Amino acid sequence: MFRPPSIVVALFAVALGTTACSSPPEQPILYQFFTSSRLGDTTSLESFATTTLNAKTDGTVSSFTIASVSPERSAPLPLKGLGEALDQVKTEDAEFTKHKVEYQSANIEAIHRVLKAEAESTPIKGKDADVQAAWTKWRTESSQMTRKVSEARNKLASESTVVNLSLASPGTRVDPTKFDGDMVTKDVTVNASMKTPSGASVQKSLVVTMERAVLKGDKPVSGRWIVTAVKDLSAPAGSKTS
Repeated sequence: MFRPPSIVVALFAVALGTTACSSPPEQPILYQFFTSSRLGDTTSLESFATTTLNAKTDGTVSSFTIASVSPERSAPLPLKGLGEALDQVKTEDAEFTKHKVEYQSANIEAIHRVLKAEAESTPIKGKDADVQAAWTKWRTESSQMTRKVSEARNKLASESTVVNLSLASPGTRVDPTKFDGDMVTKDVTVNASMKTPSGASVQKSLVVTMERAVLKGDKPVSGRWIVTAVKDLSAPAGSKTS
């Protein structure tokens, strides 16, 4: 039976809407993740995942269905405290450097003599010996301070990776260290048709972990879901997962 084009388009739109509504919200990101992993598209993966399925070691997913989605669980984000700790140690470092430079400027000639004597392994006596002791202490404390700043910076960076990826948005930058918030996590179990690295077809159950940051404030900010882990339920206990 002939239908006017407008009616056909309308029915097609309704069909699409019905299909979209019936798809779990996790479906698009899982499809993108498995497809990008299969193609080895690291550029795409780096925009929404911190892990991958390595085709050479894990195999590839040809198709999948979602079996279950766990309840979401939340844990407080530590970034605000870590940001404050980094700011504090950077302030300590600036104050320490100021005093070190002051001492260096006031004793520059003696320090040069000490460094030359150390390089030549010659004895250091008198007031230069006092300068050597003081300058050795400054150098030791300087190394300790540098390490302290580096550790604080690295700790913040390691905790920020998923948060920054989740909050990434074109034209908008949010500093998560200025907010309290939560990391929300859920596990999605999928039944997957896979190709092993040897080319065999297998059925596997995979658990895909997703996380997103939620910042609190006058206007709460909810980030995107990021794929952070994949576990093969058929793998032997203790074996490495993605």
